[in-house]
Amino acid sequence: MITALSLSPAVDKIYFIDGFETGKLYRVRNIVKSAGGKGINVARVCSILGEKVNLVGFKAGETGEWLESQLKRMGVNTCFIEVEGESRTNINIIDNVKNLETEVLEIGPTIRREDIESFMDEFEKVLKDTAVLVCSGGLPEGIPVNFYRILIEKAKFYGTKTILDSSGEMLSEGIKAAPYMVKPNLRELGVYAGKKLDNISDIIEACKSIINAGVEIVVTSMGAQGALLVSKDEIMRAKVPDIEVVNTIGSGDSTVAGCAAGIIRGYSLEKTLRLGMACAVANTQFKEIGYISMELVDKFFNEILVERL
Repeated sequence: MITALSLSPAVDKIYFIDGFETGKLYRVRNIVKSAGGKGINVARVCSILGEKVNLVGFKAGETGEWLESQLKRMGVNTCFIEVEGESRTNINIIDNVKNLETEVLEIGPTIRREDIESFMDEFEKVLKDTAVLVCSGGLPEGIPVNFYRILIEKAKFYGTKTILDSSGEMLSEGIKAAPYMVKPNLRELGVYAGKKLDNISDIIEACKSIINAGVEIVVTSMGAQGALLVSKDEIMRAKVPDIEVVNTIGSGDSTVAGCAAGIIRGYSLEKTLRLGMACAVANTQFKEIGYISMELVDKFFNEILVERL
């Protein structure tokens, strides 16, 4: 089974406003509302792929109840610790004329020590049936920055393969636990490496520094340029088809979900990368965040070009 963490879940609202400007009034009809946050996006895509998924995290207030109800409708098994406050709502304004995205992200509830203790009790129970653990997204207030490192170390004790998709200090701390796979984007990889990544050689070098820390696979997403997979023995680049894009938000999470499915199915690295990128491209065809269809995944799976470097 795949277990995804959703430590800071959110309701995602997308407003499509062409020619958006600040300081103006807009009455919007074109709205997409969905359960969101990186862990939820991963769980949703894994479920569509046909994988059994656990989602473990925190929920708060009426927003948290709505989130859990949406997840159950998707067939995702939830294990949320209820905390004080209200779960987050995130707003994305997409302007297809200017090709710009504006995000307004709420902070969400503060997690107390007793909440963390309750979470750890449930987390350890779930780990016993977990083959792949996905640690993705930011951490809510009250959670220590090394929390992913702690969870990855706990998961490895049970023989669980782990995927880390985070940023900044959360990423660098998590890498210290040597997860099975790390999935940064170019910006996150550059911050980790401490330098600007000007070319493919720089990207490969930065990925190898993560491999040298004990990580087995690094998949770096590069937007329209595809993705780069680096392991101890192989380097592959996946090129994606040139298509019209509806929405890019959630494509990184879809990549993670596809890779998690590939790992649990025992796919080769090339096939795992191909599935991850097929999910990422499929996500770009929907207004919903972190959403795919199997028809499009199958189509793009055969259109992804993977070359060894």
